[in-house]
Amino acid sequence: MRKPILSFGFGLFLREQIMKSTGPLILLFWLLSLPLIAQDFFLSGKVLDVQNQPIPFANILLLNPDKTISQGAVSQEDGSFLIEGLDGAAYQLKVAFVGYEDYVSDMFSLSGNEEFLDIVLNEVTESLEEVVLLGKKPTIIRLADRLVFTVENSIVSNGNTWEILQRTPGVINSQDNLLIRGQNATVFLNDRKIQLSPDELKTLLKNLGGDTVKSIEVIANPPAQYDAEDGPVLNIITKKSITSGYKGTVTVANTYAVFPKYTFGTSHYFKSEKLNLFANYSFNKRKDFKEVDSYINFKENGMRTARWDIDFDRITRSDGHNANVILDYDINKKNTISFSALGFLSPDMTFRNKTFTDVQGVGDADSFNIDTNSQLNTDEVNLALDLKYDLALKEGSLSTNVHYTHFDRDRTQFLDSDYFTDQDLVFQNVDFSTAAEQEIDIYTVQLDYETKLGAVDVEAGAKISTISSRSKIDFFDVNNDVQTFNSGLSDNFIYDENVYAAYLSVGREWDTWSVKAGVRAEQTESVGTSIVLDAVQDLNYLEWFPTGYLQYAPNDNNSFAMDYGRRLTRPRYQDLNPFSYFITENNVSQGNPNLLPAFANKFNLNYTYKGSYSFDLYYTDNGENIVTLPFQDNSNFVFRTNRQNALESVSYGFDITHGRTIVKGWYSFLYTSLFHEEETFLAIESDNAVVTNEVDGVYVSLTNYLTLNKAKTFTGELSVAYFSQFLSGSYKQEANTNLTAGLRYSFWKKRASLQVTVSDILGEANAQLSSRYLNQDNGYLAVPETQNVRIGFTYNFGNFDLKDNNRSIDKTERDRLKDE
Repeated sequence: MRKPILSFGFGLFLREQIMKSTGPLILLFWLLSLPLIAQDFFLSGKVLDVQNQPIPFANILLLNPDKTISQGAVSQEDGSFLIEGLDGAAYQLKVAFVGYEDYVSDMFSLSGNEEFLDIVLNEVTESLEEVVLLGKKPTIIRLADRLVFTVENSIVSNGNTWEILQRTPGVINSQDNLLIRGQNATVFLNDRKIQLSPDELKTLLKNLGGDTVKSIEVIANPPAQYDAEDGPVLNIITKKSITSGYKGTVTVANTYAVFPKYTFGTSHYFKSEKLNLFANYSFNKRKDFKEVDSYINFKENGMRTARWDIDFDRITRSDGHNANVILDYDINKKNTISFSALGFLSPDMTFRNKTFTDVQGVGDADSFNIDTNSQLNTDEVNLALDLKYDLALKEGSLSTNVHYTHFDRDRTQFLDSDYFTDQDLVFQNVDFSTAAEQEIDIYTVQLDYETKLGAVDVEAGAKISTISSRSKIDFFDVNNDVQTFNSGLSDNFIYDENVYAAYLSVGREWDTWSVKAGVRAEQTESVGTSIVLDAVQDLNYLEWFPTGYLQYAPNDNNSFAMDYGRRLTRPRYQDLNPFSYFITENNVSQGNPNLLPAFANKFNLNYTYKGSYSFDLYYTDNGENIVTLPFQDNSNFVFRTNRQNALESVSYGFDITHGRTIVKGWYSFLYTSLFHEEETFLAIESDNAVVTNEVDGVYVSLTNYLTLNKAKTFTGELSVAYFSQFLSGSYKQEANTNLTAGLRYSFWKKRASLQVTVSDILGEANAQLSSRYLNQDNGYLAVPETQNVRIGFTYNFGNFDLKDNNRSIDKTERDRLKDE
């Protein structure tokens, strides 16, 4: 098994790919930029008040002719400032400080180093108290291809980013899964995809302060520049800052539930004239408990032949290490090189499963109990490297990107079951073990170009992806502590995939109209081979993914919009493996190497009134959607869960969102969704009958943000979410309610904060799921530690008002590494 490091061979591969696809461009851009590097002027000055006293910490902004920010600085204790690395372009100087009127100079150009005359700021006529304490309310802006939820400097920005996402218009939180119109959302940070498992993503966002967030973009139907697999998308936009300096953050948190969990995180950011450096590390020590109560009614000719009541308890112990290093270097105003490294290490993760099964047959002779103990040990490494080059053009930009991912997971399982009578007499024993390995390597090269042709915005790009997955499982029967290799349940699975993609998108805005259209083409070549089964799945297909958006806003109070998009879902790598994971010897989850990609068509109509009332009518045809289906084998008393392509999948609904300030210091937001979900699939344990599972449901979420003191350092939140029912494959989920409350107090001039959050106060966040049709009758209630109290402390040091360059690596291929 190879270790997750860059080998010499990979270095040669990267060099070859870069030189073939981007090397000549980068060399040409570098040569063109040399004359620009030669000019390096500086501008200095001093900021004073009318009493000729220095004003420290004033914002110094150097603006381009189009009013965009070129560079900036902060005045020192003596009021002085210095901006370096300038050329002979035209500039405008703007100086701002709270409580004072802004100073804006005339346009000027530099021919050398220059010192400004003293800049004198005049105090504003309003009182300082009003300037400081006047807060904003969050706003909702509907654009042609997305909804923008702006929370900067509002009460919604209190707390952390995970909490903001859960309260974002159009987002449903179901069992800690963020859904948009019933589908799992892909989370981006500043247009860079966050490639982590659901639990890791939640931990990351809980450690990202909400006060760094400017807005959340909800993109239910992503445009052509996104990969066909991206979507729906939640894009977190952080605040902008151009000041230089250093800042750091330390966060510790304890979560108290059945077992305590501990989190420590620290991030450090340094910004100079040309260099941005970000480093982050977090450690999460967890002991998690999950209880599942389930039942299976085995049937024959419509009559029940046995009922199995199953009590499953799992204790998971893990020590998760996350590290992220990001380096951005501005060669000059037009050329930037960026490098990112993301690493995740989870050594010695253990799953201790204990299952007790009460079997009730037709008579006493057919009734017995099964006591099963299962131990899983897992080591996992996930490494991603990203190198990007950006060139700013006169009208637009050009960027190239190369990426590498290495994923490695080793897992062993030991299972022992005793069958015993009511008199505790053991009459049967089942004992086996498995050893599984999976290793995945992903390489991508990407080129993106943006420009304007008159009044038309143009975006175009191309991408090449290569994926190699190698999986192996060895199965051993155990008898008297002697292991015997079982070739029939062992396998090697090899999966290779190449994707070639290109896209083109155009858009234009008028006074009352906005239109955007695009198309993406993806050529996919994949081969999946099961060595033991002697089965090969060979796919080669070219697919087109058109998108279109139209918006009409006749006035400030009314806006009408419609959009369409075609999307793709490829099987995850783990789902393709034809391997078995055993809860007990009678309860097994299996992969499916015959899974096919699924294609969806999405439509939406929207009306927005006064920016605060929004009404959406949507319809999605998910086609042969990939679903998880449980099947009970009534003859052999076996329960299997596998992945399968549905025959048909449809969802549609009507969403209403509204947010408003009730009274000063109390902002409330309401989101309601009326929806219909249905899945049609092949019931393989019911003579391959065609079955349609459907529900009509309602989701209501009401969130209240409270400011509890005049200084706005003490805030609170109270939210409630209600699900009437939901659909998951052949399962129907019953009603559930989640009530959450939290308080946050900031002190030490807002450098420190203490937060307490109580989740699932009513204990009703988890719901029963049932699957009943034909000869199938089973269900379960899973109860993880949703009822908990989380206490967190955060301390900011250095110039903590800086915005960091924290981003995640944007690769759709990495997204398919995730487990269910």
